[in-house]
Amino acid sequence: MNVKKYSKKKHGNKTVPGAPHFKIKEFACNDGSDAIYIDVDLAKKLEKIRVHFNKPAHINSGYRPPNYNLKVGGASNSYHTKGRAFDVYIAGINPKTVAAYAESIGIKGIGCYNRSIFVHIDSRPSKYFWTENSAGRISYGTSTFGGDVSKYPTLRKGSQGSYVKKLQQRLVKKGYKIKVDGKFGTETYNAVKKLQKKYKLVVDGIVGAKTWKVLYK
Repeated sequence: MNVKKYSKKKHGNKTVPGAPHFKIKEFACNDGSDAIYIDVDLAKKLEKIRVHFNKPAHINSGYRPPNYNLKVGGASNSYHTKGRAFDVYIAGINPKTVAAYAESIGIKGIGCYNRSIFVHIDSRPSKYFWTENSAGRISYGTSTFGGDVSKYPTLRKGSQGSYVKKLQQRLVKKGYKIKVDGKFGTETYNAVKKLQKKYKLVVDGIVGAKTWKVLYK
């Protein structure tokens, strides 16, 4: 958590530190007020989401002063009132897919609004997930959106399938020039070992929980 206070008038057109795809004014309250509070550390994770999907991430709601939050029916202790929550919409991307990626990069507070087509993320310290169904009802206590990388299967040379593709895509994002074909061959094996060596893991070419976590950092 690293909440900074900004002025929409003075700083609105500047980019958020560590989140170059986002301007400060995008996090402003819809009531037109000047003060903007932004958790810069959470904004950096929002930047990761934006880069991962390679599509604009629109902020439906960022900071809300307590009086406006009350007006729109927000919870009295809403993280929006602290600048520590953002509601995000990415055109053409299923909210659950966005929520799963948010989970994979360590975001603890996630609300997946399937009917309203946006995802709420916040910087609470303990995991708390919830889901809106097609009827608009909220189910609290969702265990996972499928983005808990520590539960991904262990992969090794000879493995094949969708998780190998995920592995290869993450390796490409980390800068390793390999083919994304869903087959764990020599090229992928060598890239995994280089990654493990770089991050001081056991260099065995086997992708377990620790290697998955590094891939999604």
